[in-house]
Amino acid sequence: MELVPISSVDASAMRWLRTAESPIAFELSSGDRPVARLTWSRPSGSLATLATAGGASTLKRVGYLHPILTARAVGETTDRARVSLHLNYHRIELRGGATYRFHRAGILLPAWKVSTESGTELVHVEPVREGRKLAGGAVIVAPAGIGNPELPLLLGLAWYVIVLAWFEDEALVPLEGDDRGGSAGAQGR
Repeated sequence: MELVPISSVDASAMRWLRTAESPIAFELSSGDRPVARLTWSRPSGSLATLATAGGASTLKRVGYLHPILTARAVGETTDRARVSLHLNYHRIELRGGATYRFHRAGILLPAWKVSTESGTELVHVEPVREGRKLAGGAVIVAPAGIGNPELPLLLGLAWYVIVLAWFEDEALVPLEGDDRGGSAGAQGR
């Protein structure tokens, strides 16, 4: 189904749903109307494509000790956005100067928030799992986020960070053992 502009849907209640296993793919929708797709290029690695009604961008993680995520419009050589990863929050910097914070909603909450530098919440995202597998996520766009022209990119970057972090946690499963007390691989990917 063709992607629709985020301005044409109810952005206050959307969801990411896993649509493919290998390579991994997710679709953001409001009701039955798709707004964005995030698809990894291979079964492993960080290179992914974020498609929206406004165009497509490639997303990639670079660096190890001080990782940075980049978003580039397909075919361009300059970044549209960069996400600097820190221990307790991440900073999203868009070309043109706008910056946002991306951080956990709370210590015990599995949810994440995108907010302005001054602390105004724009987006709330809560991952949904089936067992250890990431199945999707509930997305609530706050009134302050509705109408933001960068909202599709912010939603895509936020979900990309959440998925990468989830996969890193899944990779630790063989070290922890599965829920039955035996060992298991990261089969749920």
